[in-house]
Amino acid sequence: MEIRHLRTIAAVARHGSFTKAGEELHLAQSAISQQIRRLEGELGIQVFTRSSRSVELTAEGRLVLDYAHRVLHEVEGLQSELEELSGLLRGELKLGGMYPTGLYDLADVIADFHERHSGVAIHMVEGTQDELLEQLRTDELDAAFTAVDPDALGEDFAASLVFEEEFVVALPVDHPLTAHDHITYEQLAAEDLVTYRENSALRLRLEKAMAKLGMQPRNAFICTEMGAVRALVSKGLGVAVLPRSIAAEPGAEIAFRPVGPELLTWPTALVWRAGRRQPPAAKAFLQLALQRAEETGREPRRAPVALVA
Repeated sequence: MEIRHLRTIAAVARHGSFTKAGEELHLAQSAISQQIRRLEGELGIQVFTRSSRSVELTAEGRLVLDYAHRVLHEVEGLQSELEELSGLLRGELKLGGMYPTGLYDLADVIADFHERHSGVAIHMVEGTQDELLEQLRTDELDAAFTAVDPDALGEDFAASLVFEEEFVVALPVDHPLTAHDHITYEQLAAEDLVTYRENSALRLRLEKAMAKLGMQPRNAFICTEMGAVRALVSKGLGVAVLPRSIAAEPGAEIAFRPVGPELLTWPTALVWRAGRRQPPAAKAFLQLALQRAEETGREPRRAPVALVA
């Protein structure tokens, strides 16, 4: 008895037809009949009763089918585990990222994964939210970290919030607005803004929040690098809206205050394509990344009121 014989029995029983079983297994009907006759001769029983209109299992055939299902299930389990092991030994992980990710230490998560699965080649690319989502949709990426609310994604994607922090307004240290405990959208709309390139998630999130109130930011300088934003703000060329973790980093001296009175937050979500059968390396990374999110915490945290960095 061979594994292929068990697959043939299962297919004939499932379809009730030698012809349809042959179509599923890509075999001629005569080959299916020959396999069944050979197996029946080997076991000394009749597995199927045949008529001009149907093929049905005998009582002995039902017993054989039960064992066939169990054996095939174990074989499939073995194949799956071997694929998992092979994928983690010689696989590839394709990640998309968007800076920043707040207190969620993405670099540390990647380093931890590499230590556990050193045979997996890791490829990391950066991009805008739209670029990363499109690459997930076409399976160019296995997963991506991007600034999006998981509930706002369509059915094409699955996502989990890994971290959320507040936005703050970065100011020159001698700016009059440093006298305030928080900065309103009305005050922000009256200031020259140091902002980011068009379609960046940071810029879009602020513009969307202000548009709801009938306002828009006055973009004076456009940058693509956080250090340049801080430098321009410190020189008095404008103000900027930054995630709190970025404002608090070492660099050019700035002051920062919360946006208020309503909290404006920056979400970081781990996103992957819904319904996709994840490769072993991607599956292992998702498990680790989501576990780390539980340890990091997802709640937004307010900045101290009077802070200079």
